[in-house]
Amino acid sequence: MEGDQEVETEEMKNHEGGLFFPLPNGTALLYKLIGTANEPEAEGTLKETVMAKKAKSIIVPIKNWSREAQRFSAKWEVEGDTDPALFIRGANTFDVGGQSTKEYKLNFLSLKTGTYKFKVTFKAQKTGEYAFYNVEVAVEEPDQVQTIELASQVREEVSAVISIENPTDIEVTIPSSEFQCDNEYIEITPSSLTVPPRSERGFEVHYRPLMASEDVTCDLTLQNAQLGAFKYKLLLKGL
Repeated sequence: MEGDQEVETEEMKNHEGGLFFPLPNGTALLYKLIGTANEPEAEGTLKETVMAKKAKSIIVPIKNWSREAQRFSAKWEVEGDTDPALFIRGANTFDVGGQSTKEYKLNFLSLKTGTYKFKVTFKAQKTGEYAFYNVEVAVEEPDQVQTIELASQVREEVSAVISIENPTDIEVTIPSSEFQCDNEYIEITPSSLTVPPRSERGFEVHYRPLMASEDVTCDLTLQNAQLGAFKYKLLLKGL
């Protein structure tokens, strides 16, 4: 039984046709044609580099092999597990003129560093024929978000609020211990912050110098597993 099922599956993949030759003597030759069409190879591999938290437009050239204009459906499949920190957007359908090439724009955004690989497939709606590209994007460390200036008299406190945006569809909890700063006079509150999906919430950065100082700079970095890194530059002054 298992062998019969395998044969049926193979036969379903075959394409059948006929070839007819009429001969001068009134007879004819008829040939039965059987062929198998394999999946197409990738049109190419597109490689891009982008910084985390910065949107990137990836241009994909789509060639219409038909003489007539065709409408294509577009979809993409990412390798590995779904990452809520990855955003890929593009038009679901688009038209390409006969025997011409049109640029398709895919918007890419990742909140975290790493290498992302995915396949973009374009399928002709009428015929079912399709072509695809492999895409590989290297996501580098993000830029500094902002510079925060804090100046206070010795043994007195000054603070500033920094907002953390959560553009994902999941709730994210951030403990203040995920902040790193090499200045002993800096404190972050509250001890933990929960940011709802597609929202933002704020931490407070407190500066209480015990010694007078002029234009001390230090880095403040938040490293979160879901939202990636947030980098700030602190410009501190103890009066």
